[in-house]
Amino acid sequence: MFRICARTAGFRALRGVTPTSRTFGTKAVPPSRLRNAVWATGMATVCGLGYLYVTDSSAGIHKYVLTPMLRLLDPEDAHNLTISLLKHGIAPADRGEDADLLEIELWGKRLTNPVGMAAGFDKNAEAIDALFQLGFGAVEVGSITPQAQDGNPKPRLFRIEDSRAVINRMGLNNDGAQACGDRIRSRFWRLLAAQSQKRGET
Repeated sequence: MFRICARTAGFRALRGVTPTSRTFGTKAVPPSRLRNAVWATGMATVCGLGYLYVTDSSAGIHKYVLTPMLRLLDPEDAHNLTISLLKHGIAPADRGEDADLLEIELWGKRLTNPVGMAAGFDKNAEAIDALFQLGFGAVEVGSITPQAQDGNPKPRLFRIEDSRAVINRMGLNNDGAQACGDRIRSRFWRLLAAQSQKRGET
């Protein structure tokens, strides 16, 4: 058998024929443009609807998923993480309009609803706009002292699970009046510039 194969190969070499090997395979079929378009449209739709759902403050994921996850953290760590997310705009928003019957007037200011965020949550005036987007009619920051201070030693924030409450012994920890005042003034001028742009003023 070896001799026959050798002779055949030698014969082909003498005639100038290069031995070839036959391979079997399937020809690559280019993906359909229509299929790609349908896939991309579907993914964009799913991502868009998912974004609208997650960023809606009334979505159940906040109550049943994200809030229980925050409760796994130390109370003060959960608070600081929440403020950080709100400060960077990573927060849901209340997209509904308040009913007219909820509107009230307080100290000459019109509030769309009587529910406000009290002092003690946004201690350093870092997340004012995000808190308004959550649907609060008023937002109070602080408490703020003339000078920055660290507050009481940790642990100083405790959960009372049965009562769905917390005990706050943080001791007025804040960045001080200068830093917080700068943030509030910066927000004022930012809002004023935005209103001027809407009206076409310079």
